[in-house]
Amino acid sequence: MVDLGCGTGNSSVELHRNGYGVTGVDISPAMVSVAGGKEETRGIDFLVGGLSDLPLASARFDAAVSAGEAFHYLVEDEELDAALAEAARVLVPAGLLVVEVNTELSFRLLSRAPNIRRSDDGFVSFSPLAPGGFTPGGTIDLEADTFARVRGGLWERSVTRHRLRHLTHERILEGLTSAGLEFVCVRGFYAGALEEGLDDEKHPKALYVARRADSAD
Repeated sequence: MVDLGCGTGNSSVELHRNGYGVTGVDISPAMVSVAGGKEETRGIDFLVGGLSDLPLASARFDAAVSAGEAFHYLVEDEELDAALAEAARVLVPAGLLVVEVNTELSFRLLSRAPNIRRSDDGFVSFSPLAPGGFTPGGTIDLEADTFARVRGGLWERSVTRHRLRHLTHERILEGLTSAGLEFVCVRGFYAGALEEGLDDEKHPKALYVARRADSAD
């Protein structure tokens, strides 16, 4: 399977540990370099490429997976449609696409106050640049303060800015259909478990599953 927007390879490692052959793709050469240099990523191929222009052969993978926020960086409709079309292209007939997304609840929380997450070697604090300025289907701008442990017990700080787009359920379904993908199901994350359906007032994240629609009967 292919791990879309693999970052530093954490999701690729988990998939590989579960017995899958994995190829990871990320737009950042620095991220791919970090992923390829980890001991636990031996046996995993990593390539540099964007979601809308995958450096992969057509009809090669049984499944394509995207964990985290990769698809939220596609702020234009054309980018989203191109990325979904590329995912469909690299799948074999009846191949599955699985995409993790942040829900409306998650975007509202991110737009109101700082959010702190652990990273590989420290933590990241995401702060909204325009608190409260969010509408469903729109974008939010975040400033990320990353604190990483370095040698000698010191910490290194870096600051980046990110624009993320909320993807409504309707827009996702529209994009899947346009790409030739058949919607299979959506599951919401709650209290560490997946629940059937999507509740934007309850679930902070959701998992969409689609199938390449030109499968043989």
